[in-house]
Amino acid sequence: MHVPDHFVLPQDHIDALLSAPFFATLVTPHEDGLQATPVPFHHEAERKVLVTHLQRINPQASTPVVGEGLVLVDRGDAYVSPRWYATNDAVPNVPTWDYVTLQVRGRVHVDASPQAALRAARALTDRFEDPEVLEAVGEDKLAKMARAIVAVEVHVDQVVGKAKMSQNRHPDDVRSVIAHFEQVGLSELAAFMREVSLPYAEARFAKIESLRRVTALKARVTSARDDGGQG
Repeated sequence: MHVPDHFVLPQDHIDALLSAPFFATLVTPHEDGLQATPVPFHHEAERKVLVTHLQRINPQASTPVVGEGLVLVDRGDAYVSPRWYATNDAVPNVPTWDYVTLQVRGRVHVDASPQAALRAARALTDRFEDPEVLEAVGEDKLAKMARAIVAVEVHVDQVVGKAKMSQNRHPDDVRSVIAHFEQVGLSELAAFMREVSLPYAEARFAKIESLRRVTALKARVTSARDDGGQG
């Protein structure tokens, strides 16, 4: 994934996004091509793996994986109209799409044993439910159900995060997009922009303005020297 410097997702945000269970697309290579399945994951940070489970009859689980897997994690996106930009009347612009995404790449391990499948499914459930939820089902029934799934682990060998969230816009444009997102209920995207995009845009714009002033000053000094030399 191509990530320009100003769209790099900060590491603390990557850690936060991986800390809670999430829904993502698992992509794996096989002899007959790529396979992809949307599934829930949880991150076991101590072991540096993403854990999920697949149906045993899913070809992605039943045929050998012949290379690294890729987990595509989309954590929010929205259309952005140029009409929302504060500067659009002065400098008309085009629409765009803002988004936050992660790509996790690594070795894939499929464990077909029912015990491993049940451990994976139970670990995810435990993130949301009290123990009595599965206790009510009973271990015998859980063991039978686990025969229909397999455990899958993706080693977190590389993580690339990208947040294309208007950081490259004028700070006034960022503020106006934040206001619109808040108005239509996109509170998480608005909060991200307020915490990350706006400070970045303000610092970037201040740097640009400083460089412009320095360039203008150098031009005036050069012009004054030239005028003095002609005298």
